[in-house]
Amino acid sequence: PPGCPLPKSQQVSCGPKRVRAAACLARGCCMDPETAHCYYPLEECTSDKHFVFAVHRTLTIPPLEPSSLVIAGNQSCSPVICTPDFAIFKFPVTGCGTHAFVVGKTTIYLAEVMALARQNSLKYGVITRDGPFRLLVECRYAEDNLISTGYLVKSPNLPSTIMSPGVFGVQLRIATDAAFSRFYPQYHRPLRLLLGRPMYLEVRLLSSPDPNLLLLVHYCVAYPRSAQAVWVLLYEG
Repeated sequence: PPGCPLPKSQQVSCGPKRVRAAACLARGCCMDPETAHCYYPLEECTSDKHFVFAVHRTLTIPPLEPSSLVIAGNQSCSPVICTPDFAIFKFPVTGCGTHAFVVGKTTIYLAEVMALARQNSLKYGVITRDGPFRLLVECRYAEDNLISTGYLVKSPNLPSTIMSPGVFGVQLRIATDAAFSRFYPQYHRPLRLLLGRPMYLEVRLLSSPDPNLLLLVHYCVAYPRSAQAVWVLLYEG
């Protein structure tokens, strides 16, 4: 399967020890021909419904501290393999405080990786040199079929070393009415709305170099950090 050529330091065991090659491959896992070790491929939504992915320290500038990474929904969910260079997570799609929702015939699971800030207690207070880190990881499962997608989504927060905007910009605005004649100002957020009440959202491109470009939004969701409920705000928008 894709994602199988892995060094031994990144191999997460799949199934019982001394499993036969046919049984290992039937689970969607990989077999090391030298050691007969059955292990999960990386960056995969596995057939037994697990997240298995790596977060490398070079993902951000300055580099991450892999040992500080946890799953935001349940901070006891830490990496199964952790080195100074990377952290590897493996957990069930329904565990660790993941958020699940259904779009069409596909069930989507979202998990959020965060870094715990290292604090230094000084005479004049507590400081930290760690910046905020947030990584969304997504797995999609269709009915009776496993789909693999590029499910690692980086935080939209840009590192401090990037001082100028890029070519494209995207803006999400919330309108006060169905005619989109007025929009809530930034200082009105977060908004508190009753369930079942329609929301009028507008997503648009900013500073597009080509007026013929279109922005297609597959879905947009909202969820509280304290619960596993997810609301689909946009679908095939």
